[in-house]
This record gives sequence, structure tokens and C-alpha cells, in this order.
Amino acid sequence: MLRSISRGVHSAYATWQRLRRDDSGSVLSFLVVVPVLVGTVALGVETGQMYRVKRQMQGAADAAALSAAVDRMSGKDNATITATALYEAQRNGFQNATGGVTVTVNAPPTSGSNVSTVGAVEVIITKSQSFSLGAALNSFLGVANQSFNMRSRSVAAQGTYTTTTTSAEGCLVALTTAAEQGVSFTSFNNFSSDCTIISNATSTSNNSSASVYMASFNSATLKSVWTRGSFYKASYNNFTATDPVQTNQVSTVVDPYATLPTPSPGTCGYTNFSRSSGSSLTLLPGTYCGGLTVLSYSNVYFTPGIYYVTNGDLYLSSVNNVTCPTCTTDNGVAIVLTQTSGNNSDIGGVRITSDNNITLNAGKTNTGAYTGVLFYQDRRATTGTMTSTSKIFTISSLNTVTLNGAIYFPNNRIDISSVNVVGAGANGCTIWIGRYIKFSSYNNNYKGGCSTYGTTPASIVTTTTATKSKVYE
Repeated sequence: MLRSISRGVHSAYATWQRLRRDDSGSVLSFLVVVPVLVGTVALGVETGQMYRVKRQMQGAADAAALSAAVDRMSGKDNATITATALYEAQRNGFQNATGGVTVTVNAPPTSGSNVSTVGAVEVIITKSQSFSLGAALNSFLGVANQSFNMRSRSVAAQGTYTTTTTSAEGCLVALTTAAEQGVSFTSFNNFSSDCTIISNATSTSNNSSASVYMASFNSATLKSVWTRGSFYKASYNNFTATDPVQTNQVSTVVDPYATLPTPSPGTCGYTNFSRSSGSSLTLLPGTYCGGLTVLSYSNVYFTPGIYYVTNGDLYLSSVNNVTCPTCTTDNGVAIVLTQTSGNNSDIGGVRITSDNNITLNAGKTNTGAYTGVLFYQDRRATTGTMTSTSKIFTISSLNTVTLNGAIYFPNNRIDISSVNVVGAGANGCTIWIGRYIKFSSYNNNYKGGCSTYGTTPASIVTTTTATKSKVYE
């Protein structure tokens, strides 16, 4: 029908153009074409009107099918389902058996690809239509004004919708997925954090074996606690969480450094490096085979770059100050524990003890794949436990510790003990991610999750599933 109208309009326009150019024509020939043009314009107007009505019919059919599908999934009978669909169609301007309108409701559908879909409902709206303004043209041409039916169809059923949200807020993270404890914070004065403590451990104990355990402290103020297991706290004065504590969660914790490449340390630049008893020592980036040990120095200076410590530990003890004087936000230090022997049990840990102050930061541009990472233990390392004493990252018996960047020990414990101040106040920028997290016997702590040095917090991915009506056809 619409193609016929288009051809009529085109024919009339061509006739008008021909007559307009014909100087020999009479007034009569001009008068003859006028009704044709008027009727054709009328047909164009009514074509637009029909498009509008068709859109309204489709909207009414969709609304009727969606409402009826809700009733069907609720177990209501066909009479109620039909009544609901008819009401929605009427509410949207198409009342059954009125003005040439017919509304048909089929539950289940009688045709299409959803005949066997559970809970599906089919609604068909037809409306008898004819040209009114265009009838003048038909009358002039001696053609009867014919009517025709317009039709809209919709099939709806209940569907399942999944919504995924990601919140990057974890900066004290235990990665273990076992039914054990992941995080332990005990015997501290004040702990303040602008991000969330996360434990992937699934222990549900309501005691000192809980997935997240905090005890014997004065004050703790943090964003939140999130755990796949339980959270237990005891013997404290004040605990404040900005967001609600979440326990027994089923969401997914995304390790931001899971894609770090296997280290490629290259040839040994230093072998069994060990220095003791001196005033100042400057360390250079490179590969330290057999470990890196510094004892009893007044000052140890790192220079920016990547330090590969292979087949041994990084051990700093009885040093007054450990710093990187030339480090900047962009140019920092990355210390990578790995192996060149082919034996993963040779991958060492980090032990920093009996020092006064340590201040180091990661690099944002100069450390390549290790951007934002200050300490990284090769994930091929032997997997430890919460009580392991080797292969771990441990800082103990220090005055002040300021580490800006990510400390990443995915297979072993991160252990902080007997430290006066951990962090850098409001400017703290540390992310601790280990298989286990254990802090004990420290005075003041500030843990910040900023990205100043290219660090990336762990994310919590929450998937929500809901059921609601959906138009399928």
C-alpha cells in the first residue's frame, strides 16, 4: 500500500512538472491536475499519520505483552492474563472491539520462535484503516476508497538479567581462597585506612581463626572490611567503618597484578652480594644472584630502577636509614624476587629488621611491566602459610616505614611487627597484596590506596541477577 502511494505521488509530481513546462496547454489542463496534486499531498500527510499510529500500536502491544507475562509467571489463569493485556492495550489507546481495533492475546504464543518459551505471552493488535483526505483523489479518479488492516505483534516473557559492578577499593588484601584466616591485625594503637581490608579466605570461625581477625587495639578507622568468610574483633576501644562491613560474600576479588610477567632477570651483575659495617652504601639496579644483604650501615641509598634478587633473600638489618634520594614519582624502585636456577624453591623473600627509618617508592614510568610495584615476589614461589618464617615479606623492629607502591607477595605472607609508624600520614600510597596479611605490635599506621605512583588497588566484582519481563519478538 505504501509503495502504491509513493508511486502515485511520484507520478503526480512528474505530471505537474510536465504541465508547468508546456506553454501550449490550456487553463483546463491546469485545472485538471490540481485535484490530483491536492489528493496526492493528502495521501502523503496520511502516510505520516499511519506511521505514527503504527508506532503507537507497537508500543501498546509491547506494554500489553510485558504486563501479561508478569501475570503468567505469577501463575495467574488465562482469563486474568487476557484481562491484563486488554487493559494495557486500552490504556495505551487501543481498546478491543472499538474503532476497528482487535486485540488478540495468546498464552503461550501460537507462532514464532517462542511458542515453547516458558511464561511467554503473545499480543496482536489489528486496526482497520482507510484514507480520508486521500479519498478525494480516489473519487476524482473514479476509484473506490479501500480500507486495509494495520497489525502489530509482540511476544514477552520473564528474562534473567545480570548486572556487574566493579569497585576498586582493596589495598590490604589476602588472596588465599582456603577455609582459613587471611588477615590478622593485633596489638596496635591506631590504624587508619581510606580503603578496604579484603580477605578471600573462607574461614567462618567467630574467634581468633576468623577470615579477618582484629584484636587488642585502641582505635581503627577504615573504609570497610570485605571477606568471603567471617570478621571477628575483640578487646578494643573504637572501631569505625565508613561503609558497612561485608562478610560471607560470594563476589569475586580481582588481583590487579595477576598478569605481571614472569621475571627475566638476565645475567648476574652481582653474586652473593653482602656488605656490613660502614657509613654509606649506594646500590645500583641490576641482577643480584644469590641474594642481597646489607648489615650495620648508617645509610643505604637505592637508585631508581629494577633490582632482580635471584636465588636468595633481600636482607637489610641494623641500618639507620634506607632511602632513594634521587627517586621521584616517575622514577622509582622495583625489587623483584625470582630465580635463575630453574628451581622455584630458590625464590627468596624480604627481611628488613632492626632499622631506624626506611623510605622507598615505586616508579610510574621507569620500571616497565612493574609500574607501581615496589616489591614483587615471583608468583612461582613456594606457597607458604600464615605461620611460615621463610619466603615471606617481613618488616620488624623499626621506627618508621614509608613504602609507596605495591608490595605483592601472592604466595606468601606480608608481616609487619614491632614498628612505630607504618605509612606516610594522609599522603600514604601503599597497597599490600599477599597470600596472607599480618600486622602486629605497632603504634600508628596509615594505609592509603592512592595511584600517585601507578599503584592499582584490588577490585571487588559484584554480579547481581534479577528477573523481569523482556520483549523477545
